[in-house]
Amino acid sequence: MKMLHFFYSILAIYLIVVTIHLYSCFHHHEELRKATKCLLMPFLAMIYYLGCPKEKFSKVILFAIFFGYLGDVFLIIENLFLLGVASFLIGHLLYIVTFLIETGLKNYRKNLFVFLLVCLVYFYLESELLKYFRPAIIKAGLWGPLFVYASILVALNISSALYAYCYRNIYSILTYIGSLIFMISDCVLAKQLFSEYNKYYQIIIMFTYILAQSLISLGMANKTDSFELGIINDSLKKII
Repeated sequence: MKMLHFFYSILAIYLIVVTIHLYSCFHHHEELRKATKCLLMPFLAMIYYLGCPKEKFSKVILFAIFFGYLGDVFLIIENLFLLGVASFLIGHLLYIVTFLIETGLKNYRKNLFVFLLVCLVYFYLESELLKYFRPAIIKAGLWGPLFVYASILVALNISSALYAYCYRNIYSILTYIGSLIFMISDCVLAKQLFSEYNKYYQIIIMFTYILAQSLISLGMANKTDSFELGIINDSLKKII
């Protein structure tokens, strides 16, 4: 029970930090925004570690969250934008590896038509987005690294879509929704950086980013139809 209380305490702190961070984004309190941004992924990592059943725990997911933390830190520091992009890219690659392993090569062969259809949809979407942002990205001298990042982000969505299609349970679907929201978050960020500034973009970017990371972590911590986190299951077993 003590561990269960600790889990809920960490979860409560995480929600408080998220709330304060979004408040600081909306009211443009830069110091508070930067401070709370650095706390988001560490608390999410703790929630994943504590809440994930032992048999489903993945160090790869934990490292993916860690690289998300590095990305957050690097984007706060001036002139470290590319390091931030690289960190998020590595995090995405780790998620992709996990989705590929969980889905299995046999399922890709079995659902080849669905896989190709999803690829076509996302590659078309990527081409349209890059076409829209291309002039501004080229002007900023970032076409190469951002093209690679966009391709990896598309690969993340494709792999999570096939993972959700093969598992077809609530948590695999949440994982895919998280990946999709990640893309939305990055599109809004790109619009802010390379197209137009809007005072509401910051809170939209961070809300969708936090939601995306949380949904992916939640989905990968529960690879069945069960709504119970591992720590809750363990506590119930002890009580029974």
